[in-house]
Amino acid sequence: MKFSQCALASALVALAVPASAHAEGKSLQLAKVVLDTETAPIEARVKGGTLCVFPSNIELPKEKKTQDFERYDRLVSNALGTGEVAVVSDSDDLFAAESDDKGDILLGAVMAPTAINICSSVNGFKGTIDIKVEWQFYDRESAKVVETLTTEGSGTLAKFSNSGFEEMWDAAFVDALNKVQQAGVIDRVLAAGATVDSVDPAAGDPAQADVLDEPQDVAPAS
Repeated sequence: MKFSQCALASALVALAVPASAHAEGKSLQLAKVVLDTETAPIEARVKGGTLCVFPSNIELPKEKKTQDFERYDRLVSNALGTGEVAVVSDSDDLFAAESDDKGDILLGAVMAPTAINICSSVNGFKGTIDIKVEWQFYDRESAKVVETLTTEGSGTLAKFSNSGFEEMWDAAFVDALNKVQQAGVIDRVLAAGATVDSVDPAAGDPAQADVLDEPQDVAPAS
């Protein structure tokens, strides 16, 4: 009777768990964000006062400058980490530089403003900032860039805020990032070359072990 239960358990496991049942995708980690106001310089249109009058144009400094990592690391983590994307974030890790926990795919971004129309007052800023972002996905295993694309993002703030300029910029960045995800690029890059864990139904499967560990019937000695 026990032999039949064991054989049945093995057959059920073999049918229910195919050999390539568990596939693990790659993880994503932000590596660098650069602000480029040199390649395509623009003028910011700024209005003054709570009534947003007295418009003026301000020329932005022409430069390519690496941005604060923790700020954008949190933006990427908050935008993508709540879904099925495996995001490696270092913004809250004080010892990130000493850790070997790095993403399989590194994400880099070069962003440039395409339009800045804001109003500045004693209550802060409001308005709209539009940006263009070039994204690069770097595969650490193959040591090469495996995907590049460019998206546009827009951030609008209807009410004055003391941190309004940063809020508009962050919203534009996240908007551009969301468009990358909506295009399916992130899923495709992380799924490429995903490792597959094989499952051998006959090698220590819990369902089989339960049957084998049951006490055997022993006929009483005559």
